[in-house]
Amino acid sequence: MRAAHKWSTKLHKWIALVVGMQLLVWTVSGLFMTLFPIEAVRGEHLVHEEPPLRAERPFVMPDFGGAPVTGLELRSVGGEPVLVIMHPARTMMHDPWTGAHIASPDRDAIIAGAEAAYRGSGAVEDARLIESDPPGEYRGPLPVWQVAFDDPARLRLYLDPVTGEVITRRTRLWRVYDFMWMLHIMDYDEREDFNNWLLRIAASLGVAVALSGAVLLGYRILGPAARRRRHRSMASPAPR
Repeated sequence: MRAAHKWSTKLHKWIALVVGMQLLVWTVSGLFMTLFPIEAVRGEHLVHEEPPLRAERPFVMPDFGGAPVTGLELRSVGGEPVLVIMHPARTMMHDPWTGAHIASPDRDAIIAGAEAAYRGSGAVEDARLIESDPPGEYRGPLPVWQVAFDDPARLRLYLDPVTGEVITRRTRLWRVYDFMWMLHIMDYDEREDFNNWLLRIAASLGVAVALSGAVLLGYRILGPAARRRRHRSMASPAPR
């Protein structure tokens, strides 16, 4: 019993020194992530949802000129249906009723589309086409348009350069949440892998701290010192 107490004390002390800070980080980051609804984190209240599509008449398939097709989707862009056709080297947009090709939006059209999707009170602060080295908050395909608003949420919309669709939205709250998520899962690069070895090792050490602490608690309750205290208490004369 004494040997178990001795080794549990050493194990508990040294492992707690190693993982104590991470345990605090897990607690703080976990608490932060419980404080905000995920809809607010995603900024869903700042962007209109696209209305459901209604196919009121047959589609007209465009002439591909023999070019291979890898994908075909009917999407709603700005409330209007468009036919998005993926080829090996490029993606094109067509009118589903006539089959006519629809040109990709320019900067002014991208800004107009972002403003139409926006539900906040701010104004467009900047719009730029990102072709390389995207900010860490965006992890999708390139190129992509980024439209920034000057509202309190510091909203940034990312739009598809071919269709002008809103791909994703990022707010100040999302950036803080993402940082807390990174600390919580200990993936400091991609911020997506919560099965990484660093997290597994830290969690295993945390379990070791908890188990060694349980042994110490049991020793305090059931060990020789506890028995001696109980014996002295029982042997003491009752006060008069």
